[in-house]
Amino acid sequence: MVITFALAVVWYMWRRIKPNLTCLDDEDIDDFLANRLSEKERKQVREHLLRCPACKLRLDEMTKQAQKMKPERLLKRRF
Repeated sequence: MVITFALAVVWYMWRRIKPNLTCLDDEDIDDFLANRLSEKERKQVREHLLRCPACKLRLDEMTKQAQKMKPERLLKRRF
């Protein structure tokens, strides 16, 4: 009886932890930044970013790179 309960607890915990074991790849982060994900996918990515410091760091790095690639407003001219 105790073993069955322990296995049920382990199984329940594994189901909650398992989705967080896989980190996001660069394509997922790029799609997140470009707003190309469905609302459900965006929510999953946001939740993962809150729990995973490695993916959060990669998101910050990709955001900085994207900002460097944008032309500065001072250089833009309207004709």
